[in-house]
Amino acid sequence: MVRLVMIFVVFCLLIPVVLSAGQVNSFIYHRFDDDRYPSTNIAGSIFTEQLEHLRERHIPVVSTQEISERIARGEALPDHAAMITVDDAYLSFYQAGMPIVRQFAVPVSLFVNTDAVGTPGYMSWDQIREVAAQGVEIGNHTASHAYLVEKMAGETDAQWRRRIYDDILSAQQAFERELGFAPNIFAYTYGEYSAEIIDIVKELGFIAAYGQQSGVIHQQHDPFTLPRFPMGGPFATLADFKSKVAMKALVVAEQHPVNPVIFAPDTAPVLDLSLPDIAGSASQFNCFAQGGNRCSVTVNQERGPGWYQITADGPLKGRRNKYTLTRQAPEGGWQWFSQLWINADNPPHR
Repeated sequence: MVRLVMIFVVFCLLIPVVLSAGQVNSFIYHRFDDDRYPSTNIAGSIFTEQLEHLRERHIPVVSTQEISERIARGEALPDHAAMITVDDAYLSFYQAGMPIVRQFAVPVSLFVNTDAVGTPGYMSWDQIREVAAQGVEIGNHTASHAYLVEKMAGETDAQWRRRIYDDILSAQQAFERELGFAPNIFAYTYGEYSAEIIDIVKELGFIAAYGQQSGVIHQQHDPFTLPRFPMGGPFATLADFKSKVAMKALVVAEQHPVNPVIFAPDTAPVLDLSLPDIAGSASQFNCFAQGGNRCSVTVNQERGPGWYQITADGPLKGRRNKYTLTRQAPEGGWQWFSQLWINADNPPHR
């Protein structure tokens, strides 16, 4: 046990040496070797192969805490690194995922929804304390793991805000009571956020927050909408992992809107992006929307040089949808950006 802790300490001390400039390809996992839930599960053998791929390619696995702090401070990122995160603290992480983490001695972050701790299928506080002592970073994933972006029936905007604030604060208090500290990194439940939720997360003192939209973290990223590539279901393969590790950041300097909640569900949302490092025709981009929809990119001359506009042909289907923009990088490979959209039933006012 002492030797393992020392490995993690040495690894963390080495991280600042490799951090210079560039990008972090971040991944989100949920369950390990639990075939009952295929959409959020990954086979332990595949997870092992993924970490082996990183080791063979000499791609460092970096600490979520370190990257969050550097993004918040505007400091340089690694030339190319990977980040491993796990949401929900399912028991399968402790039983099947953590032994692989120990084998490769890589940093990993566990985002915990505290009300579930100790219930069937979830880790206990003793188990969370054990993995934390072995170097696993702990993050806040709310207390209740509720949908955050909409009001309950009859709930006012003020009541909604108080409920969400108290839910996240309750988790912080549980961490203080059980672990002796409160995390300063956060992961949105179901990957859903809004401008109002971001304000609450900031007010509670978090320095960074992670979603579930795909994308590559870069130095100019908004620290409260950090992306992660999902690794569950059809994406939980070695081939998909290799593809996502090879993706490069499509650097967005500014966007409108930032809020992903759709307030006019009968109309396709319009997204304006400032891509200052890219000039030229909109034909250089590929655009994808989920649910059989199509999206297109045009140059937005009204906003000025480097601005592009993205919209779908029709209204977006389902509760969650995305615009995904890709472009072949001049030096080879592909750049990637995804914008989350949420069709919430009863969102607070804008």
